[in-house]
Amino acid sequence: MEPPSSARVSVINQSGEKLPTASIRKAVELCLASSPDCPGEVTVLLSTDEEIQELNLRFRNVDEPTDVLSFPAAPMPGTSPKQLGDLAIAVPYAKRQAALRGIGHLEELQFLAIHGALHLLGWNDETESDRHAMLAEMNRVGRLSGLPPEPEWCSLLHRETTC
Repeated sequence: MEPPSSARVSVINQSGEKLPTASIRKAVELCLASSPDCPGEVTVLLSTDEEIQELNLRFRNVDEPTDVLSFPAAPMPGTSPKQLGDLAIAVPYAKRQAALRGIGHLEELQFLAIHGALHLLGWNDETESDRHAMLAEMNRVGRLSGLPPEPEWCSLLHRETTC
């Protein structure tokens, strides 16, 4: 087991659904603990497809919902703990994706939180080799979180994705 992270993770549930958030918080904390030189704060917003679509349009100029968005914080010298950034996860989108994958929606929410946290830590999945490395790290952290391996995890509902 990884040593405890000095990161602080807050989960805000605005999805309109009653969800246990401790496992999502733990998944992000374990992800951040793998990068001890990068402690800090992360806020995870659990939201609706509509709100995520608005954020996606505002910040990425993409007018459609998505599963997870990562918003890295701008470096703030002299602040401690450092704000790493924010994550926004669309709960209904995650539920549809989990059903297609054949897993529970709480597992999918944890994988999405890990995926987003890795982006905050600088991981990238734009190239095939980067995607494979990020997927391996997602599964490593997922195992620490008690998740079953998902060797081919990807965003199934994205039109441009071929998994």
